Amino acid sequence: MLRLPHLLTRQLPRFLETVGRIPPARTAISWVVINQLANSTSPRPRALSMLADYTSWESLTNRKFSGRHLAPGAVLTLPTEADVVQLYRRGGDTVPSADTSVMFMFFAQWFTDSFLRTSRTDFRQNTSNHEIDLCQIYGLSEDKTRMLRADSGGKVKSQLIDGEEYPTFLFQPRDPGTRPVFKPEFAGLHDESFIVDTILGGASETQQDLFFAVGLEHGNSTIGSTILNVVFLREHNRIACTLAAAHAGDQSWDNDRLFETTRNIMIVMLLNLVVEEYIRHIAPFDFPLRNVPFIADGARWNRSNWCTIEFNLLYRWHSLVPDSIGSGDDTLTAHDFRDNNQLVFSRGIESLITQCSQARAGKIGLLNTPAFLIDRSRPDWPSVEERTVALMREARLRSYNDYREHFGLRRFTTLSQLTADEDLQKRLDALYGDIDNVEWYVGIFAEDYPENAMMGDLMTTMVAYDAFTQALTNPLLARNVFNEATFSTTGMAIIKGTKSLQQIVARNSTRPDAAHASFSC
Repeated sequence: MLRLPHLLTRQLPRFLETVGRIPPARTAISWVVINQLANSTSPRPRALSMLADYTSWESLTNRKFSGRHLAPGAVLTLPTEADVVQLYRRGGDTVPSADTSVMFMFFAQWFTDSFLRTSRTDFRQNTSNHEIDLCQIYGLSEDKTRMLRADSGGKVKSQLIDGEEYPTFLFQPRDPGTRPVFKPEFAGLHDESFIVDTILGGASETQQDLFFAVGLEHGNSTIGSTILNVVFLREHNRIACTLAAAHAGDQSWDNDRLFETTRNIMIVMLLNLVVEEYIRHIAPFDFPLRNVPFIADGARWNRSNWCTIEFNLLYRWHSLVPDSIGSGDDTLTAHDFRDNNQLVFSRGIESLITQCSQARAGKIGLLNTPAFLIDRSRPDWPSVEERTVALMREARLRSYNDYREHFGLRRFTTLSQLTADEDLQKRLDALYGDIDNVEWYVGIFAEDYPENAMMGDLMTTMVAYDAFTQALTNPLLARNVFNEATFSTTGMAIIKGTKSLQQIVARNSTRPDAAHASFSC
């Protein structure tokens, strides 16, 4: 990516925003940008996966194993994992992002948790379906989907609490002091011992009893994940009711067809939000990208989805997490916004979404990760950042410069090209000695970037490549599938009329005027 003169970096966003209001220009520029980034490296299938260091038939076909962009690197003498982890530690107050909201942070976590799922028993494997399929509310398999579905109307199971709709609770009613147990209808939805002993280990009985039955184990881990699961569940059931009304009296529109058609609509709406709001925010310039219809048809990058180990690690945006959200009496600490469905009930989704949309996330980069993600909560449990650095090492990823070259960027020759921060240069020099020795996971977070960007060149390129080639190859976007036969006339109108997360939140809120959802602040 070219570095543009300072004046141009100020004027280009205004120009692109103006041009983006012209539909044909928006489509044409989106087509060029998406294809350029989707072709920034070789297309799938990749010669290697995490299965082995050589190509085999299984490595080309068994998607249980994460893919990899580059072959493993040579074994080098590297700094200790403990020293590398300290490169991420936040030294004082949160360094804020230029304009990224905490709502973006929560959406990113909720979104990527659905397809970047490292196996707990084998780090080489990904337990996801490698698709953007809204498994957050539908589950990872059809058996689990059936557990979460209602018996009629094409809906997902839900409950009303004080007149508002929420997912049903996972656990049976119980006597105080007894161990929580899954409701019989959810037996097998998740690993029960993992939920009770690990995810809810140390949680209060109130937190345990308010745990929702949703598609993924970590779906209650933050208030952001809970809020988004609530909003998208409500939207599913709202659309199912709309379709049922539109096809009243037509016996072919039974429970199954209503559910499946609603799910199709929901997935495409999410894909549109990902391209037109989420990736737009990540892009260096605020151009209104469009999910161009059928753009993947005939493209060399239109291959079956297969997430890579690099994509998995790339998304560890721990520095986005602030030490607190908001100010004054409503300030939320890190403890407050984790495992706290009770807060969602007491404050309401409108208040929390607005607060998270108006609060800045941290700036992506080194030296800005909060302590609770660096330090161990128990001596025998590695911290989040320790596990990430260990995974990078176990995967034997190549150097930062090797990945720059692989994605069409020039190799750096000095640490000063990586970062202008002289203190950070000294620390990197002490640990690595040479820019060619800097590890990929360190380098992508050390990269300098201008105010109008959200991350450095290599990370931006890799995020865009994987995001576009994962989202736009979805089978629902294929030319012979994306039509009224798949979505219905009513469904197509809903898809075309949905432009933002704000719309989805507002139409599923009892106080739509009080809810403000935004990735920028």
